[in-house]
Amino acid sequence: MADKDLIEIQVLRLIPAPKWRVIRLITKVEEFPTYIPCVKEASVIHRAHPKMTTKWRIQVDKVPISWTEEDTLTVGENAIYFKAIEGDLEEFSGEWRFQSCEGGTEVTVNARLKVGIPAIKDFADVYVRKLLTQNFEAILEAVERRLISTKYVGYKRGDTDKIAGFGIIGHFYNFKHLEKSLKMLHPDFKMPSQEFLGQLFQVTPSFKIHDILNFKSKTGQSVNGCLMAATFIPDMVEQDVWTVFSKVVRACKVAEKHGVGVVTLGGFTSIVGERIGQEIAKEVDVPVTTGNTFTAAMAIDGILKAANLLAIDLSSLKVAVVGGTGDIGSACARVLVDSVKQLTITGRTKANLRQLNKELAGRRKAKIISTTDNFSAVRDADIIIAAASVSSSILKIDWFKPGSIICDVGYPKNVSYAPTTRQDILIFSGGLSKSPTPVYFPIDTGLPTPDTLYGCFSEAIILALEKRFESYSFGRGNITSEKISEIRELGKKHGFEVSDFYWGDKLVDEPMIASIRQAR
Repeated sequence: MADKDLIEIQVLRLIPAPKWRVIRLITKVEEFPTYIPCVKEASVIHRAHPKMTTKWRIQVDKVPISWTEEDTLTVGENAIYFKAIEGDLEEFSGEWRFQSCEGGTEVTVNARLKVGIPAIKDFADVYVRKLLTQNFEAILEAVERRLISTKYVGYKRGDTDKIAGFGIIGHFYNFKHLEKSLKMLHPDFKMPSQEFLGQLFQVTPSFKIHDILNFKSKTGQSVNGCLMAATFIPDMVEQDVWTVFSKVVRACKVAEKHGVGVVTLGGFTSIVGERIGQEIAKEVDVPVTTGNTFTAAMAIDGILKAANLLAIDLSSLKVAVVGGTGDIGSACARVLVDSVKQLTITGRTKANLRQLNKELAGRRKAKIISTTDNFSAVRDADIIIAAASVSSSILKIDWFKPGSIICDVGYPKNVSYAPTTRQDILIFSGGLSKSPTPVYFPIDTGLPTPDTLYGCFSEAIILALEKRFESYSFGRGNITSEKISEIRELGKKHGFEVSDFYWGDKLVDEPMIASIRQAR
């Protein structure tokens, strides 16, 4: 007859590893204290297959619980049975069950317990149930992390079959964008209040939103990938950068569960680490790239293409890089300083401007000006690269002189989606590439066509096709001309090239180019 005083617990988790690996790791209980913080002791007193006796001491919420149990591994049932023979609880027993399924192994822990303390029974039962549930959840999460880490360590040691493909981590750029994307997923969705959705979105963990299957290179190679949503909008970076940082790390770990070879950080996900002096790559096992090298390559190629269309010589031009001390802006500055008459860089801090100015001045090619005043930088410039990472536009369209070229490489875009009637300037979304394979996303990504990709997306795909699972672009100031040339050539090999010009979602056609050429 069932004991009505027994408390039941069930914890379930899908672990992305074959069943035999999961069972083998869980039976190595003596290793638990080395990687599971809540397990203070887990030792084997006696082992005689298929049984063993183990001693446990855990601590959750500062409360220690100790017991000794007998465990029986039943291979035919894919189960491990356990029963406490002494300890702090009056009764404690249950089983671990393992079921192979798509994506790995489904692990279920069923436990039954009785605390057995008079007077405080009602409280103690509920409280200890919560503690042991947290303990089993922590064990399963730690086992998953250890198996994933082992997979990436194996790759570094030469086991190249362990990981493959690419992951893209993006985010919504404001609540309007979030609303549009949610309605694309479910057209009948009725938006709640922004206050409710905003608070709910803040506590929602990052998640996988889409699989990108069978992406084909010009060479005939193919590779798979996935798109992760980091659940924040840029305004949240200023409010709570640590929370945003944890969301980006979580998105990387979601990618790890799918065994991807490299992830790329889109939009603001690449700068949150800089804001707090932490490297996202140190928090995860999967190689992480910002994708900024190929983005810079496509921005530069876009400038060269625009100058050619307007039949102008770079050596006689004044160029302004807004956000010039950032990763993409400084990379563009390093390449263009050898080709233009005057280079103006803008930034938020004078110290960073002085440092970059000193680096560029050593080349003695162009006249170099540094300023924190964006208006003074762009009003007389022939070419403007808008590379600042900002949540709203910091440039106004009426600042630009007739005939100027504006490459808007930021995300969200600084000026290329702003309404205007001007027809005497060329504004285009920069840093975009034409893809050899169209990619259809289920949400709004801000891309004008399925065969147009952000440079950061493309960089991850190129690296995955090359099986170069490495942090290719990382940290501010590490993009060199040599790396830009290398990733550009690898992109060409697989069929990536600079995209057509889009002013917002409108293709820039020849009549528009002729109008701008006349304005010059």
